[in-house]
Amino acid sequence: MKNDLFPYPVETLKNWYVTIIGGQSEDLKPNQIGVNREALAENTDIIPYENVLISKLEGRGEPLMTKKYFAVVPLDDASPDATSKSPLGELVLPVQDIEHGRLFPEPFEIGEMIVINNVLGQRYFRGLPGALDRLIKKRSGLHFIEYIDN
Repeated sequence: MKNDLFPYPVETLKNWYVTIIGGQSEDLKPNQIGVNREALAENTDIIPYENVLISKLEGRGEPLMTKKYFAVVPLDDASPDATSKSPLGELVLPVQDIEHGRLFPEPFEIGEMIVINNVLGQRYFRGLPGALDRLIKKRSGLHFIEYIDN
């Protein structure tokens, strides 16, 4: 069912959400992205502060291991600057710190279509890095801790 109040994010594939970039905000830390709290709850299955991958809808493909995870912050009155940039469920990015390097290999522009990929967060409880770490350690014979969810 289409939500008229919050048209974004739109689930195109299971756990893949398309939205547009609403802007950048200093309310967000470098490892965070934000989406309007109500839009996040009504249009997605993303759990707040869960790690996701983001990429351009029509961008060039990047290797999975070079992508960076971001925690999804539900935007509300506690972060007024970021919330003002996501009235319809748009994605808000952190301000890029030029001194410490760019967060993204390609620059994003306001209004550009973006994919929020939550597939790995749903498939692997602690994300792909944890799953790869366990696999590598298991294959090499090194000790690892296996977490079992009840």
